[in-house]
Amino acid sequence: MSIELRESGFHEWHDHIDGMPAVGIESNRIEDCLAHYHRHGFCGLFGHSMFGFTQDNLDFLAHATNAKWLWFWDVSLRDVHPIYDLVDLEYFGIHPKRPGIDFSRFPKLRTAINHWIKADRGISESTISNYHLWHYKPAAKSFEGLELPTGVQRLELYWANPETLAGLPVMQKLQVLQIHRCRNLRDLSELPRIAPNLQKLLTTTSSKIDATEGVVNHPALKEALIDGEFILGNND
Repeated sequence: MSIELRESGFHEWHDHIDGMPAVGIESNRIEDCLAHYHRHGFCGLFGHSMFGFTQDNLDFLAHATNAKWLWFWDVSLRDVHPIYDLVDLEYFGIHPKRPGIDFSRFPKLRTAINHWIKADRGISESTISNYHLWHYKPAAKSFEGLELPTGVQRLELYWANPETLAGLPVMQKLQVLQIHRCRNLRDLSELPRIAPNLQKLLTTTSSKIDATEGVVNHPALKEALIDGEFILGNND
């Protein structure tokens, strides 16, 4: 992450993965931030207390309905309703201290970084193809009932607590799966069932994983890097 306070006097973010330059919203000068956003043709906005975002709503989005990229993290939001006016939204990252979100209401959304909460809905009907799920830790320690985008092509799991992949839905279009800091996860034997067309698998800081059943016998998997060791493929 490289967020800089530019000579313009505004926090800007230019080097994130989706390549859409973004401006930080500062709650004590929202109008100035939005003017800078429009003046220089930005299409992304972000907010964090470190960069001056301290409010509990996203009302200012009424003046930036052309935004395609949003990321608000480590914030506590009372109201997120204005996001539904962003009909061109393609990339969305959001913290869990918020009301539920209906992800099916964004017709162009392709990437979501989501701290899932029970009030979220419409994920399976969404257009999301790149889904990052953070801190999925249900009391049952199971993926049973977890809603995922039907058309997901890339799935990244961070800090999930289940021990197996049992309960995950079948994801026919899934090509890439990354698993990070899922320290309870041991068993990947369900992988051929849930992701029959998977091409690449990467796991990090998930040292209990048994990389045999479900990985070496996967019918489509071409590359599997398990905590730094190539089980399938190589780095040549």
